[in-house]
Amino acid sequence: MSEINLLGHVGCVALYCVLSLVMPAILRAEFTLASVSEHHIIICTCMQDLVACSIINSSECVCHNHPFSMLEHNTGPSTVTYKRLTVWYTSPLNVARLLNNSEVRHLALAKCNSARGTSLAVHYFTVRRLERLYVSYPFWMPGQNHDIVLGRDVGMPYHEEPRIAVIHTDVLVGKDELKAYTMKTMVDSNGMSPFPEMFMRMDELPDMSSIFVSFLY
Repeated sequence: MSEINLLGHVGCVALYCVLSLVMPAILRAEFTLASVSEHHIIICTCMQDLVACSIINSSECVCHNHPFSMLEHNTGPSTVTYKRLTVWYTSPLNVARLLNNSEVRHLALAKCNSARGTSLAVHYFTVRRLERLYVSYPFWMPGQNHDIVLGRDVGMPYHEEPRIAVIHTDVLVGKDELKAYTMKTMVDSNGMSPFPEMFMRMDELPDMSSIFVSFLY
């Protein structure tokens, strides 16, 4: 009887040890990071948040290089779809091209060089279903950031209603102040929004559907 109890005790200790090693990894939420420069697009899955623009350690993240052909989707179906995505970048233009027509709920952007950039020839990009945007410039304005919950100004609910964010590319090159304005509008029977000069994919919406449009500038 004592041997059985001993074996049971040893088994419980062994199980506790295994769980103590495994559970922290299970409980930690995965962190998706895109590193975008003039020469590369690297997308990583990490087990925890990292300090913005720090060295990406292979022991903490699993990373894959992606071809620049990913940027060609900016007028077609999105290949970038995440609930949460953090982007570290030195090329604002490539970030705008990568994220245009993407679907991201919570988006964090960090500019990883010190120079304030010049305005881009591309003036805006669109992100579908965006609920929150966090922007920081660690080497240009260290300690300062922009953190905006979209639609708060109109009391917009956060369920599955159609939404799209139109983000001016000056946000990527450096902004002392970031403003947001949200409005509710309709898509007409031809699938057009009241902003025909702005390309926004509306093919997934039924005719005469209402949509929330947020402008960040």
